Amino acid sequence: MSNLIDTLNQVIEYGLEKDLVQLFTENESIDGTSVTINGKTLINFGSCSYLGLEHHPQLIEGIKIAAEKFGSQFSTSRSYLSIGLYRKLESSLRAIFDKPVMVAASTTLGHLSALPTLVDDDDAVILDFQVHSSVQMAAQFLKSRKIPLYIIPHNSMESLENKIKTLRNKHRKIWYLADGVYSMYGDVAPLTEIERMLNTYKQFHVYIDDAHGSSWAGKHGSGYVRSQIAHHSKMILAISLNKSFASSGGAIVFPNSELEQKVRNCGSTMIFSGPIQPPMLGAAIASVKFHQSNEFIQYQNSLKTKIEYTNKRLKALGLPQYKESETPLFFIPVGVLKIVINIIQRMKCKGYFLNTASFPAVPMKKGGIRFMINNNLSLQHIDAMLVQLQREYVFGLEEEDSSLKAVSRIFKIPAIKINQTSNVKPIISKLSVETFRSITSIQEADWNNYFTNNGNLSYNNLRNIETTFSNQTNQENNWNFYYVVIKDIQEKIVLMSSYICALMKDDMFSPVDVSQKIEQKRQNSPYYLTSKNVISGSMITKGEPIYLDRKHPEWKQALASLIKQMQITVEEEGASKLMLREFSATQNAELKHFMLEQGLIEYKLANNSAIDDLSWNSKEAYIRQIDKKYRYNFRKEILALEDCFKVCYDKLKTSDERKYGYKLYSNVFDKSYELNVFKLPYSFFELMYEDENYDIIRLYSKESPIHPISIMFSYVNDTTYNALIVGIDYSNLYRLNPYKQILYRTVQRAKMLGCKSLDLAFTAEMEKKKVGAKVHSVYAYVQAMEHHTDAVLQFEEHANSRN
Repeated sequence: MSNLIDTLNQVIEYGLEKDLVQLFTENESIDGTSVTINGKTLINFGSCSYLGLEHHPQLIEGIKIAAEKFGSQFSTSRSYLSIGLYRKLESSLRAIFDKPVMVAASTTLGHLSALPTLVDDDDAVILDFQVHSSVQMAAQFLKSRKIPLYIIPHNSMESLENKIKTLRNKHRKIWYLADGVYSMYGDVAPLTEIERMLNTYKQFHVYIDDAHGSSWAGKHGSGYVRSQIAHHSKMILAISLNKSFASSGGAIVFPNSELEQKVRNCGSTMIFSGPIQPPMLGAAIASVKFHQSNEFIQYQNSLKTKIEYTNKRLKALGLPQYKESETPLFFIPVGVLKIVINIIQRMKCKGYFLNTASFPAVPMKKGGIRFMINNNLSLQHIDAMLVQLQREYVFGLEEEDSSLKAVSRIFKIPAIKINQTSNVKPIISKLSVETFRSITSIQEADWNNYFTNNGNLSYNNLRNIETTFSNQTNQENNWNFYYVVIKDIQEKIVLMSSYICALMKDDMFSPVDVSQKIEQKRQNSPYYLTSKNVISGSMITKGEPIYLDRKHPEWKQALASLIKQMQITVEEEGASKLMLREFSATQNAELKHFMLEQGLIEYKLANNSAIDDLSWNSKEAYIRQIDKKYRYNFRKEILALEDCFKVCYDKLKTSDERKYGYKLYSNVFDKSYELNVFKLPYSFFELMYEDENYDIIRLYSKESPIHPISIMFSYVNDTTYNALIVGIDYSNLYRLNPYKQILYRTVQRAKMLGCKSLDLAFTAEMEKKKVGAKVHSVYAYVQAMEHHTDAVLQFEEHANSRN
């Protein structure tokens, strides 16, 4: 969760810097058509007041009358006393929906009352991936009651039906949480399919948030959902009295009075949150009355005409839509954040206010332009904006080195055809980019010049790893290797990197308890929640897999070229995620900012432990380097048992010895979930047994010296001893502390071989601190093609918790 918050904060801070979010109007008055921001007047395509009723005389009069009669507020908890306007409003809404209605101070607060009350402990909940954030927030309250939550791909009725079939014999009710009209793409729920499933499956119930469908659609403004299907006896409907209703609050529409009364009695926000105040209750009552007039139909028809016109003009101009629909919300696909911002800023300069659609609402690489149509806008406003958008769309893409073809490819939509001549000068790169599929295609001296003393990224080791992770039986051990060399016009190397595409576990960095639950499911389905990833370096290399000359004037262009090449690999390989690693905490804000523009977000990995200075020349000097608070533990848990062991450094030669070393690794692997990865094949251990650059430490108990009780596999370069893999006999764990002991012997061995530093890798920070290691923060930059998997992982911890 902290990574998600940090990421969101990065995106918002970037938006603040670009003057795109958390803005304020400067108008003395607002007419609904334009807003003034930072001294510039803009035609407002960011308003959700779809029918444009906020200045309607009847609503204004309703506000005045209510304020004059009842004052500015009525401050009493609704569980004790509600102002009579509430009863009048609920009665008026019931006339529209012909069902019991409960009004809440907002749609969000309505969710928070309804969902925890309606969903029982023996129910299950399925969420559409794109269901509104306010519904997802309310669903989180169900977690503490151990109610299993599942998430399905957006609008996937096949996934929904399969999940219903799986759950129907385990739960009393199965709830599906969805939107009628989705707020980001403007697409709609497949309501006829949902209605069919309501009629087919007895346990199936739906809770639909139709906030963005309220008022502008349906008889008397009953909303998009009610315009498509009848109010089913197993359907709960949430609506908004903001947006098209142009007043305040929200409402929940129930199929019967019993459920309505239950939520009214038990819903937490119905008891403890504040009420809608009299003036806005007056506006809501007036709005509902207006919705039942003949004039209201004209407003709906006017908006319908404008929606149809917008769709028609988008087609004529060639501007793409991700999901075309007959709603007043529109999403124009673009790409990464920097391109979206470029186009948004261009449109501001031309006098139009539109919204960015970016992470976390959409994947980082799939940002877009979001705008709304409402009755305050004329057809002339719409036409002028779309004509300008067509021009700035093409210019913005080209200026940021993208294209119409790239948008089609990223969003998997038909080819975009826009007849627009750009005056943007093409970027002429002075860098040459070479890509290779094997390290053997690169000059060994060139590679080793940058990577010999960089973890285990040497030329020979990568060549051996290529051989090892090819032609394997298990797909997770078959990796595709890529190498990139970027030079300037003088043939000077600006960037060199290796990366792989491989199958990985999606929960690799998840909390331990989440991975443990997922591994239980993998017993029957080994590749559950796994996908191809493209990552710099590989899963068994240490060090910084990207050499980048940050002093070179074109370092940013070089890094962008690497990212572009990796993105091409993602698309060609059908991968789900791109990751650049490992970056230290000393990276500057400029790099972080640059990565965000490229659509990569900073992600904190597990800390790395290392002893950076091995220059001590006595055991006492070494102990003084250990933090004072760990010296006692070192003496008691490690040094006191030093004489209980025999240590060996020679290579394992017999088949039995080698297989036993692999068995000790397997013991640790079976218990290790902090970094949840696939098990390494035995052939990799054969490589380490044979390669002289790998050092192997074995510890034997003097009491029983037949088999080692601990083993450490490490890679040695000229300056650093890189501890990679450990194996343990757990039967002696508490008596002899073999893990702590082998960490100590690893320190000794690194010193013995004349290394200047020791890298102890990730996890087990506390134990490594006891032998003198310092912890270093490590970061990656990540771009997920879709974030459905991340959402699944958030719910996976609680799935099946009651089964």
